[in-house]
Parts: sequence; C-alpha cells; structure tokens
Amino acid sequence: MITLKNRLKNRHRRIRFERYLIKRRLAGEKVFYPLYSKQEIEAEPSRVFASIIPFPIGNNAPTVILCPGGAYEFISFNNEGGEYAKAFNKAGFNVFLLNYRVAANAHYPNPMEDLARAICFVKANCSSFGADAERLVLCGSSAGGHLCAYFAERYGEFENIYQGRQYSLRPQAVVLAYPVISMIQDTHEVTRFRLLGSHPTHEQKLDKSVELIAGKDYPPTFFWHCEGDRTVPISNSIRFEERLTEMGVKHVFRRYARGGHGIGLAKGTTASGWFEEAVAFLKENLR
Repeated sequence: MITLKNRLKNRHRRIRFERYLIKRRLAGEKVFYPLYSKQEIEAEPSRVFASIIPFPIGNNAPTVILCPGGAYEFISFNNEGGEYAKAFNKAGFNVFLLNYRVAANAHYPNPMEDLARAICFVKANCSSFGADAERLVLCGSSAGGHLCAYFAERYGEFENIYQGRQYSLRPQAVVLAYPVISMIQDTHEVTRFRLLGSHPTHEQKLDKSVELIAGKDYPPTFFWHCEGDRTVPISNSIRFEERLTEMGVKHVFRRYARGGHGIGLAKGTTASGWFEEAVAFLKENLR
C-alpha cells in the first residue's frame, strides 16, 4: 500500500540521490554515459534516452548492472537504483545503473537492446573503471526484474558487434526483487502493456513469460518476494522457482510474510536481510 509516509520517504531518497549525482558532476566526474552513437540515435531517436551511470570501486571487483523497476513506465532510480548501488559498492562490487527506455519507448525489444548495449559498454571499458566484467551480475526489481530475468535466457538474441568486437552477454548470476515473471498469469498489466502493447498475441505473451522459457543453462539466481504483494503477485516467483527446479538451475528463493512491493532494501520489514543473503549467494557462485 502506498502511504503518505512512503511517499515522503521516497521523495527524500530521490532528493538525496539527485544531490549525490550533482555532487559527482560538480567534482568534474562524468556521471552519464550514452549507450548509442549519434548515428545510431539518428536512426532511432528513442535511443537518446538510454544511458548508464557508473558507481565504480575499482580493484578488479565483480560487476553488477542494476535495472530498477517502474512497470516499464518510469525508472525507480532512487529506491532500486542509488540505494542498491551504494550497498553493492560497500559489499565489494562495481556497479553500473542502467537508464533503459520506458513509457512510450519501452516496446519490445528496446529495453533488452539497451541492456545488451550496457553490457557491451561495461566489457569494452572495464579496464577504465577497474571492473571485472566477466564476473557479471544482473540485478533487477519488479519490471526491471522481468528485464533481467528475460535477458538471462535470451541474451544470445542480442549479441552483436560493438566497437569492432563481439562480447558474450551471458551474466554469471542474477538477483531479482519482487520480479514480474509472467506475461500471462497474474502479470502486471502496465508492465505488459508498455512492453507488448495493448493487444499482444498469445504467442508474444508466451515468449516473454520467463517461467515458461527458462532453460537448463539459466544462470544461478537469487530472488525474493513478499506474500500479499498487491502489485506483482508472489505467484510470479513461485512459478519461476518451479521452473528453475524443473530445469535443475541453481537458485535461492526467499518468501517473506509482509512488506509489499517496491520496498528496495526492505529495511524494517520482514524482508530485511535479503540483500546480505544475495551477496553471500553471489560470492559463492561468481567464479
């Protein structure tokens, strides 16, 4: 439930995040990196919105690409972006926050192409940031969780030449918070509408439902969800776990009693501690 208290808390987080980015920019640091060239943007103007924000710690540490939620309608930068980035930095990870195309520009495959380009950017520039881009993690929340979960299975469809080289786009691990998984059963209607339009075919919905397409080579995955989530029903994650179990994929699924949706790091809720568990899972599974 969205309460006045939650609205005020989110507003405070947003202001804090914006001030943090301004401080970095005033210090002479480049904050936003465009993902497409001028020629690519001329060919498809919506690409101008796609960019990446680095949160590097160097040390050849493993890398997390963050995809915040927002129903493919907007991007929850503060709650599921900046807060996560600082926590992952503290835990020993380089972080890149993805600003992917949303709203009228979110139709498939635009967000997936943006994530593919972000991975290529990180791998092409990893030495500049002191990042180990081979130990790569995708972390997404809500609709951003769908983006990461879907991409982890279909990454091969988006591999292409970037700066004269083709990079593997397969993540080594995935972390998902209250993800949208299905485009069919108990889906989030706005998420599906923005990605697939108002009248998607049954085949399109089937193809974008990760609980139906995840295969045996799916990366190790940590994901969590709260009972009673009124925005994205927990049944999305339950069926996803059933699929991963059937495929023999290594995973951890945490179900929490209460907390709702869009709660980020979930401090002060029954889901508090999920982040620490996720980090432990990653350190065990990143080679």
